[in-house]
Amino acid sequence: MSRSYKWLPVINEDLFTGCGDERSRTTMTETLSKTDLRQWALRQRRRLSPSHIRRMSERVANNLKTVEGFRCARHIFTCLSFDNEVDMWRLVDELAAEPDRQVYVPRVDDSGIMHVHPYPCKLRTSRMGLRQPEPGETEVTRERVDTILDLALVLGLAFERRRGYRLGHGAGYFDRFLTGRPFCAIGLSFECSLVDRLPVEPHDIPMRMIVTEDHVYRYENKREKNLRRTVSR
Repeated sequence: MSRSYKWLPVINEDLFTGCGDERSRTTMTETLSKTDLRQWALRQRRRLSPSHIRRMSERVANNLKTVEGFRCARHIFTCLSFDNEVDMWRLVDELAAEPDRQVYVPRVDDSGIMHVHPYPCKLRTSRMGLRQPEPGETEVTRERVDTILDLALVLGLAFERRRGYRLGHGAGYFDRFLTGRPFCAIGLSFECSLVDRLPVEPHDIPMRMIVTEDHVYRYENKREKNLRRTVSR
């Protein structure tokens, strides 16, 4: 869906009164650091009420279900949400209940390595409050990840609406995990967490799509040549 966006040169805190409406959306310039953008994104998200998150998350899920590549995917890797992210729990449980689909969720160990576990599985809460699989739960070997997974659903603090880049918490877990993978990554976000431009570093991996409560943004990411498989099959 084609849209035009107004550029705003600086963060104006007076705009941050909500999340879903057009007035609350703002545009960041590359002069802002990733640290500043993370603080802004967290402020945006933490102002959302539980009922607002629930309604918008349902709309995100409904838009995702219109994507052909998602409907065709059988082995889906997905983040588990926390801290006012798009609520994935209902969607994850729905997918896990489908007999012809398998869901996989991430676990990051103390050395920063991401592991892939079939879901459902036993979960525990990390120090950050994130739910992730217990160590020792069945997992997919690193050698088999590329051949098994069809699709990755990825959350983040913010996303760039123009090119599909993602801003995470700064540890680089997902960028390292996604680098060179043949399966496609779709970012799930609220509209208020989108910016027109993010500072991009060589290790940053763009999404093939970003799905929000209002739109499905599609990208051809020439920079990430390893993402060769199109979302639509």
